[in-house]
Amino acid sequence: MRAHKHVTRHAVLIVMITMSLLASGCTSGTANTPTLLPPNPPIKTATPAVTPVPVTATGTPVPATTTATLMPIPEITLNPGAFYFSIDGQPSFILSRNLAGYETSQYDQLLDLTSLGGSKFVRVQLDSLGMGYSNTGEVDEAWAKKWEDIFERAASNGIAVVPVFGVWYDWNNGNGYSTWKSNPLNEINGGPAKTPVELFTSDSSTQKLWRRWMKTLIERWQGQKNIMAWEIFSEVNMVPGTTEPQAIDFVNSATSMIHDADTFHRPVTASLADFGEWSRFYRNDAIDFINIHPYPLSGKLDTTIITEVHSMLANYRKPVLIGESGLSFETPDSNPPTLTTADRADIGIQHAIWAAVVSGAMNGRSLWWEDGVAIYFPALHLPFIQKYTNADLPASNFVRGVDFSRFQPLTSTSSSGVWGAAIGNEKTVLGWYRDANCEPPNWDLRPVLSQQTVTITVPGSAANWKIDFYNTKTGADIVSSTLVTRKDNKVTITLPDFTDDIAFKIYPLS
Repeated sequence: MRAHKHVTRHAVLIVMITMSLLASGCTSGTANTPTLLPPNPPIKTATPAVTPVPVTATGTPVPATTTATLMPIPEITLNPGAFYFSIDGQPSFILSRNLAGYETSQYDQLLDLTSLGGSKFVRVQLDSLGMGYSNTGEVDEAWAKKWEDIFERAASNGIAVVPVFGVWYDWNNGNGYSTWKSNPLNEINGGPAKTPVELFTSDSSTQKLWRRWMKTLIERWQGQKNIMAWEIFSEVNMVPGTTEPQAIDFVNSATSMIHDADTFHRPVTASLADFGEWSRFYRNDAIDFINIHPYPLSGKLDTTIITEVHSMLANYRKPVLIGESGLSFETPDSNPPTLTTADRADIGIQHAIWAAVVSGAMNGRSLWWEDGVAIYFPALHLPFIQKYTNADLPASNFVRGVDFSRFQPLTSTSSSGVWGAAIGNEKTVLGWYRDANCEPPNWDLRPVLSQQTVTITVPGSAANWKIDFYNTKTGADIVSSTLVTRKDNKVTITLPDFTDDIAFKIYPLS
């Protein structure tokens, strides 16, 4: 654990397993606490006949499109030694989302909203449409066809997909949210598993059947061009009784099988809930990129993202994906209300997206409730998700065309009125800074910030640099420009007057 080191892993596990949860074990990046889910799975109801009316985070309607246009599928790859995915050959920062639903029609709605924003890929937990296997490990054909329809719908919108094969709550025989009793591989359903931990027992009958099921799917789906990576399991350390050596062995054997089955050799990942000291898990060569799930108790998602990504990069020297994130781990219909539904929560979400851009993470956004899981909650459903349709567009505009080759977090300091970070290389530096007083739960903003400064240690040897300052509400509009001269290995920037936050790009002139 990075916080509360006096709490034992066993004690934290007991607390986490006894909590109520919905559709994923999502944990705080700083507080070692999982996403709370409802005490019972959400009641399955017919999908309301709602035609999506996309709006911005501030409620402005998005103009409707009149014709459907098939979007080109970008080629997304992860080259050896790279810290960012490449889009059509160029290392790039990517926006992403988590989708959820009981029916393919709900995924269709969410994919349409995704295509109106700036996200290029979606992460989907395959068990949301059922576990997909029989008690003998055979693929559920009707289930597989539903997912293939969703993959094709994503492809038609130019969106890539990361399928997640296993999720901890399907293997939870403890208290709290659990689908273990309906798991086909459970012995009460005719399967071989007496306990969930048998999935992680080397060469057990349960592991062999599950692995064969996954291999069959990968062989079947490998030709789907918009699948960009495989996620073996989400939050493996949430399964009661599983040890780090077992989890590593499980991931190793699954990865070996994936490499044999996938002739396109896509990258592979698996994730942990953020508690315990499983440092060897992410150092394992079988994991191509780290997969974090920040849900800070403080609601300070932007600061948590930057802090945690910096730590992961320093400790593991591997690419870091934000797999899931949110302002609160609790369900969005909790009473009392959580920060997720706070009046000014959209400010916190926007700040988190911009923070991801300058953090060193491969991606940004990747929200849990706001991207899709709120669809399970009748009081929120699609209208709540629609509020954030375009939340990623400004950041997407800002990073468009930027080559992230050799980008790394840069050392920076700032005057007391602002907070943020910078990232870059000797050719381009990106920065984002916000009102330092703008913190949850109210996200109060001062009317104008003036004469704030930022000092950045820049790579290379160029003496003179040009700075373009950008409006963060669009990510495309330059509000002003200036020139600065390097002193030693640093440039000091005086920010123009602004409210809320400001972004900038720096280029060497000589």
